[in-house]
Amino acid sequence: MDILLAQWQQISQSSWVLILSTLGFVAGLAVYRRSGNNPLLHPLLVGTPLVAGLLYLLSIDFHSYYNGNGILNWLLGPTTVALAVPLAKQMRQLPPLLSTITCTVLLGGGFATICALMLGLLFDVDQLLLLSLAAKSVTTPIAVGITQQIGGLVTVIVMVVLLTGVVGIMAAQRLFAWAEITDDRWQGLILGISAHAIGTAKAFEQGPRCGAFATLGMGLNGIWTSLFLPMTITLFL
Repeated sequence: MDILLAQWQQISQSSWVLILSTLGFVAGLAVYRRSGNNPLLHPLLVGTPLVAGLLYLLSIDFHSYYNGNGILNWLLGPTTVALAVPLAKQMRQLPPLLSTITCTVLLGGGFATICALMLGLLFDVDQLLLLSLAAKSVTTPIAVGITQQIGGLVTVIVMVVLLTGVVGIMAAQRLFAWAEITDDRWQGLILGISAHAIGTAKAFEQGPRCGAFATLGMGLNGIWTSLFLPMTITLFL
């Protein structure tokens, strides 16, 4: 009986956690659309504090909340993979662009990671925090996996990935205008590399081709970072 009661309590708590997460995102999305898609009112920026406040009022700790969102956490992987569908429609454009795409991913992804580590050393941050900042420019499922592998804090990297994406989409349009980057393919690729899933979502707002190239940039940068970061991080410790 005690085991059944414990299982029922776990299921009930998980259901409430899922409802909180869903309501937080729906509220954030409504505010974002009413604002004319203002990056400062991104659904995650609005929904996250709202959910955090409710968790505090309900005395639900982070680990319980994270475990209660198990199905949503699991769905991050399939959702990321599903982004390959619009990319497949652009496959004919890729062969002539492979060298440029490869150079952009290698240099962009490498710079984002090295820059974060160098700034961490410059400001003399704690080693554990440094390990938790390194994977800031890759999408959440990959960033969490890398951070766990190198010994960082998942709670920190999740928030840092969110902030990186929001800052990326806020700065992107001005940078594109300054650098005179008008081709939506390169805009998408850059958004995917530097602002991961949030940048990719923003790219799809511009058009399917922009979103497809953002998906490509996000995926390739995730693979590239997962390969070189665990080896590179030792040089900064």
